[in-house]
This record gives sequence, C-alpha cells and structure tokens, in this order.
Amino acid sequence: MRYTMRCPKCDSDRVVEVVGSNMNQHQKIPLTTWSFKHATLDRYICADCGYTEEFVQLTNGFQRWAERQLQRQPRKPDDFV
Repeated sequence: MRYTMRCPKCDSDRVVEVVGSNMNQHQKIPLTTWSFKHATLDRYICADCGYTEEFVQLTNGFQRWAERQLQRQPRKPDDFV
C-alpha cells in the first residue's frame, strides 16, 4: 500500500496518505516508558474499504534507538522458527 498506492484488501487505487507530524499526539508512538522519545507514524487509508496501514518514519533518532534495542536483545535463530 505504501509503495503501490493500491489497497491489498479490495484492490482500490483510492488510497489517502496521512503524513505524520510531531505536532499531533495521535501520530506518535512512545518508545520509552516516560514517552520522552517517540516515533512518528505515516498512515495509508483506503477510501473505499477503510483498510489502514501504519509505517514508522525512519528518522536518525529512530535508527539510533532501534540499534540500541537490537544490541540489548540479540535474537537467536531459534526465535524465528
């Protein structure tokens, strides 16, 4: 949906993109307990069936946070079976 601008559910091409903003609390998700760090979301909404998808904006701050999380919680190959 993000790249094709087509709904995967109903195959409509009437997809609305809602770009996230730091000014709107409903377009952010907390990354820490105290919510001092957050990730901003972009949303894609089908105007025909209402199906939605959300994607995190891959900012430098988010990338640094994700790297720290991955270092703290290394994954074993058994985790994906």
